[in-house]
Amino acid sequence: MLAEPSEKRRSRRRGKTVAKSPVSGIAKRRKSALTENSADYSAKRAGLLRVAAEVFREKGYAAASLNDVAAAYGTDRASLYYYVGSKEELFQECITSTVVTNLSRADEIVAKKLRPRETLEALIAMLLASQVEHYPYMYVYMQEDWGRVSSLDSKWAQEMVDNTHKIEKYFLDAIALGVADGTFRPDLSNTLIANSIFGMTQWTHRWFVPGQSRYSAEDLSRVFSAIFFDGIMAEGTAED
Repeated sequence: MLAEPSEKRRSRRRGKTVAKSPVSGIAKRRKSALTENSADYSAKRAGLLRVAAEVFREKGYAAASLNDVAAAYGTDRASLYYYVGSKEELFQECITSTVVTNLSRADEIVAKKLRPRETLEALIAMLLASQVEHYPYMYVYMQEDWGRVSSLDSKWAQEMVDNTHKIEKYFLDAIALGVADGTFRPDLSNTLIANSIFGMTQWTHRWFVPGQSRYSAEDLSRVFSAIFFDGIMAEGTAED
């Protein structure tokens, strides 16, 4: 049997029990502010998340620190804790809404039961439009190592990976349907086709910056779809 810690023994001799460390004052204030959810608090927290996403985009999540985020936000690290509890929480907040929104929109596209090519075109357009709508959060999502994220032992990590896989499956299902009905070539790997789409759409975070690029998300979607489908359409397939 392990020996009882001396401090605990002394506490017992004094007829007391050792209390757990109380929740810090800043954590209580943060919890209260989140519950009240005032417009001012929400706006400042949203601003902090955007700054954090920019820092994560520039430095990468692993290399970035709360001190980096605080400096970019124009405050000190201690003040950040009024809005978030940790760097991990900032990272999760940056990514969650993007992934959930993308999955919801992918659900809507698939529910329309379009033809395979139309489904893929709509999914491609959705991903590219999301880069603009959720900038810079979508970029943080794309540049992170999801092999590392998926290895994290947390409910959040598993949910994000599961949601990402659901979106990927929509692409694979549309490709499989296209091969089955003769729209797409049968001699190509469905997985490689899907990965080619993801490569085209997700690598854009290296050079496409919404508001600064000469091209729009619609431009990218149109060109990517034209390049992609000219390569996988079955010979003699009409586009109408």
